[in-house]
Amino acid sequence: MDRFQRWAWGAMGVALLAGAGCAHQAPLAERREVEADKCSLVQSVLKEPTPSRMVEEIASLGRNEPTPVRVYVRRPEQAMLERFFEGDEPHCGDATFKVVQESVLDAVVVYLQEVQEGGYAYDARRSGPDELTLEGQPQGTLRRAGPAWVAGT
Repeated sequence: MDRFQRWAWGAMGVALLAGAGCAHQAPLAERREVEADKCSLVQSVLKEPTPSRMVEEIASLGRNEPTPVRVYVRRPEQAMLERFFEGDEPHCGDATFKVVQESVLDAVVVYLQEVQEGGYAYDARRSGPDELTLEGQPQGTLRRAGPAWVAGT
C-alpha cells in the first residue's frame, strides 16, 4: 500500500469515527431533556404541601446537606416499582433536596403513578431503605400546562 492509500484509509476511518460520535449526540441530548423534564416534575411535587413538609422535617434534623429524595413510578397492574430517573446519579436538586438512587436511612420517597388525563398522581412519605411499597393513597396530581407542571383539579 502506498503512502496516499494509507492516508486515504486513515482519513476515512477518522471520518467514520467522527460520524459515529455525532450520531450518538442526539440521543444524549434527548435523554438530558427528558431527565430535565422529570426533574421539573419532582421539583413541582416537592413544592406541594405534604412533600414540602417532609423535606423540611428531615432538614430540621440538623443536616448540613440537602434532603435525600428517592423517586419511583408505581405500576400496580404489573405489581412493580421502577426508578423514575435513569443512571446512578441523577442531576436533580436544589439547596433543599437532592434526588438520589441509593438507599439512605432517612429520605423522602416520592411515588408517582401515571393518570389517564395525562400527568401523575403522587404520594410522598418519609422512608428508610427497606420500606418501599406499592400501596398508598394519592396526595394530589400534577399535569402539564405548557412548560410547567401544575396541581391537578
